[in-house]
Order: sequence, then structure tokens, then C-alpha cells
Amino acid sequence: MSTPSIRAEWARRLHLPTLVVFVVVLAAWAALSRRYGAYVLPSPAAVLAGLASLVASGEVWHHAGASLSRIGLGFGGALAAALALGLLAFLSRAARLVVHDVVSILNATSVFVWIVLALIWFGLTEWAPVFTTFMITLPVLAANITEGIESVDARLLEMADLYRLSGRQKFLAVVIPSTVPHLVAGLRVGFGLALKVSVVAEIFGVTSGIGYAMNVSREVLATHMVFAWALVMIAIMLLADTLVFDALARRLARWR
Repeated sequence: MSTPSIRAEWARRLHLPTLVVFVVVLAAWAALSRRYGAYVLPSPAAVLAGLASLVASGEVWHHAGASLSRIGLGFGGALAAALALGLLAFLSRAARLVVHDVVSILNATSVFVWIVLALIWFGLTEWAPVFTTFMITLPVLAANITEGIESVDARLLEMADLYRLSGRQKFLAVVIPSTVPHLVAGLRVGFGLALKVSVVAEIFGVTSGIGYAMNVSREVLATHMVFAWALVMIAIMLLADTLVFDALARRLARWR
């Protein structure tokens, strides 16, 4: 391999263009921070110091754990409901039309509608962000699963009919493996939405979680801590994408 090719390969592995853009953004950030002050835009150093204090004090684990537990309930419930809707859509063409219409309506409903309804129905409790997360991620997961069902190879279904598999058996043995790419894509997008929505919902009524901590930081004018918690959210999403969804995609691909 020639020297230019080696350099290009290392640049790709190190994400060199991204690093260059990152350095430029940091430089611009630092310059704007000096121009507008710490309250409007804290410096990168102040944000990193705030993040370090969260890790050292253990506060990050407490609030991140609270957020992730709520996300787990809402997102897990949405996944179970989406799989049930996918099974109905597979078994009945009429049910598939109903699921498609319901998903369209849910997708068109704003997150703030669900937050307000959650506050009305559940009050200032832990269930408000759980419910909001469920309602926002359900249509994303259901849409990906039903799309995967529609893309199943008809020849595989004919083979399943020859072996006289039941509808449930065909769903588990043929449909689910065929919808793996759609399912993983839905999980990635759905988890990102769940994280964002849960944090927004936590601003109202709970006493733990990333959203609660960000709101408290805003109230005490600690803008650098708002940015620090934003970095925590980014770290959670990147870790989930790399350690969970990439690994899940590989395992499901082998199972498929």
C-alpha cells in the first residue's frame, strides 16, 4: 500500500475531518464565550470542569440512572406494544390498515400534547415521563416493524405454509428475522427520541433525572452545568449506540 493510501486510511480511522471540524467549533465556542460571558455561553473549560465535578461527586450516576430507569419502562413498554401491533398487522390485512392509520395519528401528535396529558392524568409523579416516552416511541417502533413485515419475502411465507406453521410460528420464525434491519433501525431512533423526550418531561414534577438536574442548573444560573448535562446525554446516546445497538445488530444478524 502506498504512502498516500496509508495516510488516507489512518485519516478515515481517526475521523480526521470530524476532528478538524470539532477543533474549529471549540475555537469558535471559546471566542464567543469571551464575547458574551459565562451565563449566555460558558467556556469549554468551564463545561468540562462541571462535567468532572458531576462524575467525582457521583451525581451523574444518580440522575442518569433515574432517567434510564424511566426510559427503560417507557421504551420497553413501547417495544412490547409495537411487537404486538406487528403481529396483528401480520395476521390481518384489516388490522394492518388500522395499525398504519393509528401510527400516522400518533406520529402527527406533538410531544407537548403528551406531556400536558401526562401531567393531567398522572400528576407530578414518576409515571408522567414514562407515559410520554411510551407514546412518543411507540409509533416509531411500530412503523419500522410494520414496514419490515411488508418487505418479507413472499416465498418464505409460502414455505412456512408448506410446513403448516401457525400464524404465531410464522411471525417468530419468518417475519421477525426478516424485519431485523428495520427493528434495529427503529430501536436506534426510538431510544434517541426516548432520551430526549424523557429529559423534557422530567422538568415537570420529578425530583431526579437529567431533565430535573438541568432545570435546577438553569434556575441557579449555572449555565455551564446545563451544558455539562447535555454532554452526559450525548455520552449516553453514543455508548448505547456503540455498546448496545451495534452489538444487538451483530447478534441478531447471526441469529437471522
